[in-house]
Amino acid sequence: MAVFLESGGRDRHRPSGRRTAAVQAYHQESHVVMSSETFVPPSPPSILPSTNELEQIRYALDQAAIVATTDVTGRIKYVNDKFCEISKYPRGALLGQDHRLLNSGYHSKAFIRELWHTIAHGRIWRGELRNRASDGSFYWVDTTIVPFLDERGKPWQYLAIRYDITARKLQEARLREQAALTSLGELAAVVAHEVRNPLAGIRGGVQLLGSLLPEDADGRDLIGDIVARIDSLNAVLSDLLVFARMRAPRRSEVDVAAFLSDLGAWMALDPAMRGVRLRVSGHADRTIDADADQLRLVFSNLLLNAAQAMNNDGTIDVVVDDDDAGGVVLTVTDRGPGIPEELRERVFEPFFTTRHRGTGLGLPTAKRVVEAHGGEISVLDAPGGGAAVRIHLPQRQA
Repeated sequence: MAVFLESGGRDRHRPSGRRTAAVQAYHQESHVVMSSETFVPPSPPSILPSTNELEQIRYALDQAAIVATTDVTGRIKYVNDKFCEISKYPRGALLGQDHRLLNSGYHSKAFIRELWHTIAHGRIWRGELRNRASDGSFYWVDTTIVPFLDERGKPWQYLAIRYDITARKLQEARLREQAALTSLGELAAVVAHEVRNPLAGIRGGVQLLGSLLPEDADGRDLIGDIVARIDSLNAVLSDLLVFARMRAPRRSEVDVAAFLSDLGAWMALDPAMRGVRLRVSGHADRTIDADADQLRLVFSNLLLNAAQAMNNDGTIDVVVDDDDAGGVVLTVTDRGPGIPEELRERVFEPFFTTRHRGTGLGLPTAKRVVEAHGGEISVLDAPGGGAAVRIHLPQRQA
């Protein structure tokens, strides 16, 4: 807008000096520039958040999520406190490393390759990842990885936002396991009736035939082999029934020292374990509230596995510790070849075994018993080589 004033005389419409100053002040305050040539409107407010707003956004995100940034090679540049908390690594041990430090070995190479292919092409990746913490424990995270692109559309940084879903994944696993156990229980009922009972009859008949044969008959060795095979099959069926029909614990006060001493005596009576010695250390002079029969089933399986890992020759260590909350931690350690890391989770799967003989139900049954007592069981590396199975039995809540 142009404003023209006469050079001579006083315009009766011209404001007084005080009013002119007020108008000028108003225009200056409103950032409106008036001249004889142009009118410049005020600039629009900035749409970018201030530094303080960005800090507040980052603070809010840090309270709710596990956050990390990496460069394009995957090297970690930033982690928030929640990242350190769930991974159990100090910040200094993470910065400069790549995420292979957290690799649990659960996901296939093709899965990881697809993840990197997606973000390297500037696309957002979403999925669930299982990572490994510094203490060897596993945790699940719902993950979103956002590439930051430069002016050419190429990633120069990745922002990963994660949420802990470990509890949800454990619950899903329990539901799947419960469904499988229900089906297995139905199968076990059929097996007990249709297979186990006829086996007893077959065994009795074979033994009767064997008794009718002369002592020097060629078939007597075959009779003995048939009976042994029937007994082996019957043992498999017994393991299946125990696993599928696990009863609730019948708790009582169990003297740990006496319990372990009885196990040692049982080992000494087994000819296959004559070369194995049981060594107990720690705080064994205490009692726990548990089902003694079920615990005997657990530890007899563990000791048998440990002895077989050492070819039935060596020392098995059982260390008893307190958990500072009234519970007890028992660790059974052998000096065998150990269990590869990629198999440690699978050893608790029903019917999984690394031996040529065996049902693959020993450790799954042990896991069911321990969890029925409110405890946890895990497989670790033994410090001096071999495998260590750790069982934590918490104090029973009243």
